[in-house]
Amino acid sequence: MSAIESVLQEKRVFAPPAEFAAQATISGMAAYQALMAEAEQDYEGFWAKLARETLAWNKPFTKVLDETRAPFYTWFEDG
Repeated sequence: MSAIESVLQEKRVFAPPAEFAAQATISGMAAYQALMAEAEQDYEGFWAKLARETLAWNKPFTKVLDETRAPFYTWFEDG
């Protein structure tokens, strides 16, 4: 019996057009890695900040994440 093995090894990189890249929210890998580090350090604070900056709320939320009924998590339940 043998395993299926992929022989395709794609290593090419296709850069986006400069006009498109200029519109990106994240400017490059360094900015992406900084964003990831922020999320890993304080994930509730990270998501609260993004939610406040990017979403319109009828009522401001006071609790970011409720983990009491895991794995049925509730995000921003009072917002």
